[in-house]
Amino acid sequence: MIGILGGIAVPSVFASDPDFEIKTSKDILKFCEFFYNDYIVMGAETLAKNHPDYPNIRACGILYNHVAWKSTHPARDKVLIAEIEKYLGDSKYIKERHLRNSSTIPTWIKNDAKMWVRGGIEDVSFAYGIRAMLEDHILNPSLNNTDSSCSEGKLCIAKSNFIKYSYSNKYGQDIKETYTIDSINDNEILIKTEKISRDGKEFSSINMDNHGTIPANKKCCVIDKFIFLTPISFGDMITTDLKVIGETSYDFKGNAHQVWIAQNSEKQDTLIIDKETGLVFSDSHKETGITITWEKTELVDTNIFEKKYLTNEVAIPKWFKTITMWLGDNLISESEYLNATENLLERGILRV
Repeated sequence: MIGILGGIAVPSVFASDPDFEIKTSKDILKFCEFFYNDYIVMGAETLAKNHPDYPNIRACGILYNHVAWKSTHPARDKVLIAEIEKYLGDSKYIKERHLRNSSTIPTWIKNDAKMWVRGGIEDVSFAYGIRAMLEDHILNPSLNNTDSSCSEGKLCIAKSNFIKYSYSNKYGQDIKETYTIDSINDNEILIKTEKISRDGKEFSSINMDNHGTIPANKKCCVIDKFIFLTPISFGDMITTDLKVIGETSYDFKGNAHQVWIAQNSEKQDTLIIDKETGLVFSDSHKETGITITWEKTELVDTNIFEKKYLTNEVAIPKWFKTITMWLGDNLISESEYLNATENLLERGILRV
């Protein structure tokens, strides 16, 4: 991979996301091999922090320090796979998060909890397990007191929100671009951008006004406008040439969102916009003639829809270690521990 620094192309030592499924212990070994160079540069703790979507990456630190890791012996893989199953739990089918369809606390989270109680890992690392249980609905705190950052006439974004898009076209071009809200003031919003393409990785910054518009002379990105002011109504002209023509339901990461459909008069440009936040899920362009020309930009990741207990700043009270220790010592049941954790999340005492 190539990164861009000060206009000079330099090699990037960091891996991208793995492009294979992680279902078995053997897959996890392959996964750890994929991230080994990152581990050498960053160390185990930073590696885990930089990849919160992969809780199993914690098992990699154990493998990297195992005597068999650098071995060329034919039994090397078998020994390392045994270590993986010892850490994550013996399973013939270990899914990517080692969580799916689970109704109890997974072994790897219990192991992390024990290390956290002993001071072996930091709060932020322990928090990944809680976040993973939230995402898989092992933890189900009430949403009744969830704050919304959306208000009429203001963009539904906050500092540290990120929005990641994937762009593709008929020529095979593939670009990933992430926008992170760096600061918000009365006049403009500063956004940090990261672009990944076949040419490498580029970093930049842009200014956006409080209506979500990027100045024409500063447009840099795979999408001209990724968020609109709300509320939006049927028939609204959201730009000079895009009109809201319908509504439907749109699936994003397994959750159904009510969306508006906007098109231009030639029906070449189509936007799918979230009703609640004004965030653009999809922006597509298509021209038909002797040949068909198309390009499409789709939302692939964001934290805008996350609840208030999912934040960029981890807050875990020190006394929560006592409750976690009780779980490890079997003084309380898993259900009691989960209920206590849900209660703390609902009250905003625990943030991950």
